[in-house]
Amino acid sequence: MGEPTDAALAASAAGGNTGAFEMLMRRHYAAVWRIAFLSAREEMAAEELTQDTFVRAYGALAGWRGDASLRTWLAMICRRLCIDRARLKQPELVIAPDLEAAAGSTSETEALADRFDLRAALDRLPADDREAFLLVHHYGYSSFETATLLGVPASTVRSRVGRARQRLADALTGRHVTGWPVTAQEGGPG
Repeated sequence: MGEPTDAALAASAAGGNTGAFEMLMRRHYAAVWRIAFLSAREEMAAEELTQDTFVRAYGALAGWRGDASLRTWLAMICRRLCIDRARLKQPELVIAPDLEAAAGSTSETEALADRFDLRAALDRLPADDREAFLLVHHYGYSSFETATLLGVPASTVRSRVGRARQRLADALTGRHVTGWPVTAQEGGPG
């Protein structure tokens, strides 16, 4: 006999079976944590948001209808908590690391610089494009799951991911170094 399905575990957990809920937590904890980390960008905050997500999910499990996968439903709860947290949080000053001090050799320095360039390019993306790109390409959600999670059509997700991919490629190959190209459709002049 195989592992119980998410639906079976959710029904059992909604009926008070804490063991079933613990099994769901173990099954989906990493995916929820990645969503929290995507937003919070710090491990302790991601841990707190993940735990808050499961606390909220436990209380609302009876309301899960199964329209979306349990993983997507949990990710939606986590995303709402992340949005609430972001509204309350003050912006942070991000300081670029001293690449020479952080790495010992030239190759290590270059690798660290490449990661820093990618991080800087990701940070410069519009928030909607960055979120869609990371959900699809880094965290492995499908376009449909990402669309459900973000509350937008799948075609919007594909557009956001495509724009993000192009902007990242431009930034990492040295094109448009001073800023992103803004089209009239994106709200820029022209």
